[in-house]
Amino acid sequence: MLSRMSRLSRPLRSAVDALREAMANDGIRRLELAWMIGIGADMALTVVLLVVAYARGGVVAAGLLGAVRMVPAVVSAMLAGTIVERFRGERILAVIGLARAASAGGCAVLIAVNGPLPALFALAAIAAAAGAPVRPIQATLMPAVARSPHELVAANTAWSTGEGIGGLVGPFIAGLFVAVGAPALGAASAGMAFLGTAWVVAGLRFEQAADATGGTRHAGGGLRLLEGLRALRRRAVPRWTMVGVFAQVMTRGLLTPLAVVAAIELLGMGDAGVGLLNGALGIGGLFGAIFAMSLARSDRLIRAQATSLAYWGAPIAVIGLLPFPAVGLAAMVVIGVANAVFDVAIFTIFQRGTSNDERAPIFSVFEGVAGLGAVAGSLLAPVLLAAFGARGALAVSGAILPIVALIIYGRVGRADRVVVVDEQLLQLLREVSVFSELPLTAIERLADGLVPVAFAAGEVVMRQGEPGDRFVVIESGEVDVAVDGRHLQRLGRGAGVGEIALLRRSARTATVTAVTDVTALSVDPGTFLAAVSGPAAAAVTERIAAANLGRGATPSPTPAAG
Repeated sequence: MLSRMSRLSRPLRSAVDALREAMANDGIRRLELAWMIGIGADMALTVVLLVVAYARGGVVAAGLLGAVRMVPAVVSAMLAGTIVERFRGERILAVIGLARAASAGGCAVLIAVNGPLPALFALAAIAAAAGAPVRPIQATLMPAVARSPHELVAANTAWSTGEGIGGLVGPFIAGLFVAVGAPALGAASAGMAFLGTAWVVAGLRFEQAADATGGTRHAGGGLRLLEGLRALRRRAVPRWTMVGVFAQVMTRGLLTPLAVVAAIELLGMGDAGVGLLNGALGIGGLFGAIFAMSLARSDRLIRAQATSLAYWGAPIAVIGLLPFPAVGLAAMVVIGVANAVFDVAIFTIFQRGTSNDERAPIFSVFEGVAGLGAVAGSLLAPVLLAAFGARGALAVSGAILPIVALIIYGRVGRADRVVVVDEQLLQLLREVSVFSELPLTAIERLADGLVPVAFAAGEVVMRQGEPGDRFVVIESGEVDVAVDGRHLQRLGRGAGVGEIALLRRSARTATVTAVTDVTALSVDPGTFLAAVSGPAAAAVTERIAAANLGRGATPSPTPAAG
């Protein structure tokens, strides 16, 4: 019994440990906190505006508010790739926070003075348009602060969790202000929260200047949305993942009205049942985080995406086939789990399966595809209800995603290249001390400049007194390090040699000789110096170089030399 409980608790402990590790990263912590606060503030402002619009203009005004917010938001989000590459990420996120705060403050004033409804709608549209690029920009920046695939998966998981917390707390606070007859204060509190996001992201620090624009080598290259479409043509896995995104968002758009119909008409749960079903969805999302933490390995991403898609759709059909309250609640929990896993899988695929230059444009396309999916779902729901009735509409809607999952897995399920930098190379570079602090974007730039080299046993890798022309990372085999003919240390896999001559622009300080046959990766001076130019990497590199320069008769424990 105890061993079984231990096996069941092991994934939970693993998830908690990974989340703790990710949140120890200041950049990830700031992005997560800003996202959670921003979601809460946006949901709070939306609740206040819906209440005011309904009170002044009825159902028509409330419905119009949604359309007024959605259209500019979708357009704005699709331009995120251009924005993040033209300006530094932390600056544009701070400006967005200020713009959202100003819009919410304006809404508070209009509500307090009973201002005109069109003006209130205009400010609501500005707030929505300003906030729409936040998700694609943050998703683009996350690999620029995460240092490992596991940390990136943990960050994406925490992102979903933060969204859930913000989505719960924000409306609750807004509801309290509305309940006491102070909707203007509710809008003002949202504005203060938006100011908080600007303050949080203003403290973001990046290892290198290129990381602040998502790792790109250039900025401001025109309409990046088109480049995103070209990138999807080149890369099969992200392309088919985008198909899955459209199908999933469309199905979610179908589920929103179908859940209402199911709760009231099919399951006999009444109006309260709508809240219960959505609550079950949220509970499933929390459990889904545990499963999502197993996605750090790239070979699991496609399988996780396809499986979660199937489990997202199938329970909807089950509700139609077995219309019982307990079945409905259980089905929504399963959908919530699948939704959390799917979100983490697709964001990780887009982040790791594209190059630095492609990432921001592809996230711009992602927002457009998501917007189209939401519109398609909202338009298709009444058609299915009219054609098949409630049970038939649920069955048809639930069949969509399993079919799409089979198609996606059939096309890319055996893809031999999912990520830009494969796991083994990434792990090798992480073992090199001077590269240990680099974010994933910098590792990718470094990987582009690697050249495979090999040395036979007894061959000199680099000779003391010669000019430094490269940094060498040992992939397999062992080398001997000697100064003035005196042996200092033997190094193997994951060791780096040659940093002193490159950093000091001097001659080699040691002779490195292959003890066994050696395979290695060579890094040219420009690529090496660019990789370690950031403050964290530079501090580590200088410390290693200083230790190696000060070596005496005692071998240095630091795995670098020369």
